[in-house]
Amino acid sequence: MSQERVLDIIDHARKFYSQLSKYYDEMSAVADQARVKMLLNYLSACEKRHEQALAEYEKSAPKDVIDTWYKCGADKVEELSCNPLKLTSDMDIDTILREALRLDECLSVLYQEAIDRAQTPRIKEVFTNLIESNKKDMRNLVRDCGHLRDL
Repeated sequence: MSQERVLDIIDHARKFYSQLSKYYDEMSAVADQARVKMLLNYLSACEKRHEQALAEYEKSAPKDVIDTWYKCGADKVEELSCNPLKLTSDMDIDTILREALRLDECLSVLYQEAIDRAQTPRIKEVFTNLIESNKKDMRNLVRDCGHLRDL
């Protein structure tokens, strides 16, 4: 368990989104099916938006919030983000969806741990908002993949 600031934890998440975006771009380059490419490009764009949103939050967040120190396992996310499933050219939408949900769950675990260890309601609120946003995105992804199968 490491001692980190709220800013550090958010930065881990921002870097995680950046790595995921690059991962999905790389997988899109080897995908054979048009729908699979479409899904991977969609995922990459979503991760880029998340990364940008966290970067903006880092700039605009109250200093007393982002400079708060506490124990959290943010190092787990870095380990997990470096170990995604190696998707292949014959991958299908369901395989990609399972992997995307697994990787997004890594962030939910980080956020939940941060919530559990939050020392103030303001810090808890930051990570509660992030975990709720992540869960909403996962629900939307499942819904959108259903639409993609119908094309």
